[in-house]
Order: sequence, then structure tokens, then C-alpha cells
Amino acid sequence: MGYKSEIQNKNLAWFLPRPRPPFTYKGVMPLWGEEWLLELAGDLLGKQDYDLLSLFCGLCKQGFRIDINPDVKPDLVADAHNFVDLLPAGMMFDVILADPPYSDEEAKQLYGTGKLNYKKWTSECIRVLRPNGLLIVYHKLMMPNPDPKKFIVVKRVFLGIRTWHLPRVAIYFQRRDAEFIHEQGDAITSNPKWKEN
Repeated sequence: MGYKSEIQNKNLAWFLPRPRPPFTYKGVMPLWGEEWLLELAGDLLGKQDYDLLSLFCGLCKQGFRIDINPDVKPDLVADAHNFVDLLPAGMMFDVILADPPYSDEEAKQLYGTGKLNYKKWTSECIRVLRPNGLLIVYHKLMMPNPDPKKFIVVKRVFLGIRTWHLPRVAIYFQRRDAEFIHEQGDAITSNPKWKEN
């Protein structure tokens, strides 16, 4: 194993500039961050036309946008821990981009909410993510696989923004749970992207 190994080929590093002023909203993505992350998602899926959910959307512009803060004008004002039952019946997504607060302190400071429950909000995502779909978790920490029985890691993108600033990481988890593998048959299991982490 070396830096050219299959495991290391899952990793990318980008350096993106800070967003241009005037941005007073704390936690906005770097310039081109949303666009590049979503273009990469399309490359991984083999299509650029897909149904997108932007969870904890903040100032993200694309897809169906959900946030608990009405000031960012989301399509749906909702808590990420309990949003699925508020969606129109049967609404499903190929890609979910989640940009949660990076700590319970930030959740309280930005939104006045209590502690984040990673397992709970990612479980909500699973309910509306299509087979073979991507859950992209954008964070300052290497977040764990929310459910190794249902997801594999297919890509990690490390984003540098500026000196003396923590990098961010976007982890692409691809859905592969057993009931969907059974339904899709060889089309999924023969795909080389389904290899384990």
C-alpha cells in the first residue's frame, strides 16, 4: 500500500478562496465549494442531472433546501432530526449535501438549538436517499460512517480555505444497504465503485 493505492485514490485536496464579502452569515462555504462538491457527486453517479437535497442549507443555493433558520429562506423550515414527514409524500433524492454546525456550541450559537444527534439526522437522510445515492457530509472533522451496513465511503475531499484556519472535509457516503443490493442485483454488486472502504 502506498499513496497510489485504491484507498488513497478516494482522497482529494482542494484549496478554495474565502467567500467574497459582504457575507455576515457565519459558516458559509468557500467560493465554488458547493458547485465543485455537487459536480463531483454527479461524476460519481455518472450523471449531472439529479435530485438534490441541501440539508442545513444555510446560504447554499442549489437543490431542495432545508434549514431551521427562516432567515436563509429555505424551501422548508425544519429541524434536521425530524424533517422527512414534512416533505411531500414520496419525495426522494439522489444526493444529499449536509453542512451541519460543527459543534453543539455552534448549533446553540447559530440556531439556538440543542445538541446535534448525528445518528438521528443521518437516519432521516437514509429514509429519503435513493439506492446508490450519495450522502455528502461537510464538516471540520472526519465524520464516521453513519451506518456501515448501509453506506461505504467513495470519496473524501479535504478543503483548505486560508492559513491559520481549520480545513474542512466532505465525505461522500454511497448507499449500498442489503435490501437495495438485492433489488438492484448485479447492476450494483458488479460496479467497481461498490468496493469496501
